[in-house]
Amino acid sequence: MLIIFSTVGCQNTPINDDGSPTPTFLTNTTVEKPQPSDSQSLKKGPFGNAKTVTSKRPTQRTCWNTSGEGRVFILAVGSNMSGLTETNRDAARFAKAMRELFHVRHNRVCVLANAYKEEFVQALERLGDSRRVGADDLVIIFYSGHGTQRDDDNNDEKLDRLDEFFGTYGPKPRTRYLLRDDDFSALIQDIPTPNILTFIDACFSAGLTKGKDSKERVKSLDGTIPSEGRTHVGTTLDPVKGVLLSASMENQPAVELARRGGRFTLFFLEALKQARQKRQPVDLLTVFEKTRNNVYQHSRKHSEKVQVPVKKGPDEIFRRINGYIP
Repeated sequence: MLIIFSTVGCQNTPINDDGSPTPTFLTNTTVEKPQPSDSQSLKKGPFGNAKTVTSKRPTQRTCWNTSGEGRVFILAVGSNMSGLTETNRDAARFAKAMRELFHVRHNRVCVLANAYKEEFVQALERLGDSRRVGADDLVIIFYSGHGTQRDDDNNDEKLDRLDEFFGTYGPKPRTRYLLRDDDFSALIQDIPTPNILTFIDACFSAGLTKGKDSKERVKSLDGTIPSEGRTHVGTTLDPVKGVLLSASMENQPAVELARRGGRFTLFFLEALKQARQKRQPVDLLTVFEKTRNNVYQHSRKHSEKVQVPVKKGPDEIFRRINGYIP
């Protein structure tokens, strides 16, 4: 079974801030002690209270280089770029939560901090290898970062004539590091399991803007909030293989809260934590429905525009995913 999560929201609801390193945590950043005069926001989580200094050269990290046992794979991707500071922590915490929920072996988990396009694509291609992933396996994929749009050049976007892209990590010019959602969809189609949950937490209109207060940032590259007729990357993935969860409806922004993380990711992890504390079987569909309501209510109170997470695909997929929880 494949689960793919990508994030674009934030919240004020506290969750476990333990960013302890997850298995195979691959980062192209170095860590240095912050200076008093440094005006950059400080990251918490796997890097501790430290500033991250980005690599000037593209990295070539790979996942699942060793063989192992287990039916569950986790790929979590972050991209701290153009004002976003918490996507890597989102990825680490999400991977940790999924690993604990499904009892995933360490060698089945890969977290790519500040992932370049080539690394993201190669990881997805490896999940498409039937010698690695079986038809009955569960694959969990998480992406947190920016999204953007460009003019449609293959005439497949009839609604708005715009293609959506993942804003993966990379230096300028940014266009070299964009992953078209059509290509992403094709890579997902190649994964040899029908059990797929795609979770996208990113704003897929073009722009990076501040929300209603200075503690919010919209996850889009060019500074605009989605307008009427503009879609988010991921919302136009059709047909959907398995289940798709996206951070917001079309024409809605999805935001990151300063020093906290994506609203969608934070509320989802909080709802999951509460569900596990009840000592009853966890139902991920119920977790998502609670997340959707909490994200909506929080955005009504704190943002200029509401944010309503969206699910596409049959509920039966959720029931199958629940079956992998020990």
